[in-house]
Amino acid sequence: MITEVAFFYINEGMEARFEKDFAVVAEETIALSKGYIAHTLHKCIETEGKYMVQVEWETLEDHMEGFVGSDLFKEWVKKMDHYFKPNIYMEHFQLIK
Repeated sequence: MITEVAFFYINEGMEARFEKDFAVVAEETIALSKGYIAHTLHKCIETEGKYMVQVEWETLEDHMEGFVGSDLFKEWVKKMDHYFKPNIYMEHFQLIK
């Protein structure tokens, strides 16, 4: 299992709508992708408009090739891209016990 961690800055004044839409659109896109396990959305306390998303995937390929290369990803971008400022940052992590 790997965890995708992404940081988004949301356009000013769109935070509440983003949170609502994220809940629905993530279930309609990310959650339907092969290898998806779970996701969470976190709002930053110190920085207004900053969010962190964590998505657990079975493999790195499930995310980068399966989801990012799919029509589900295109749908995600179409429905959510207008919320994001251009400085999105994303990395993948593997749990060490």
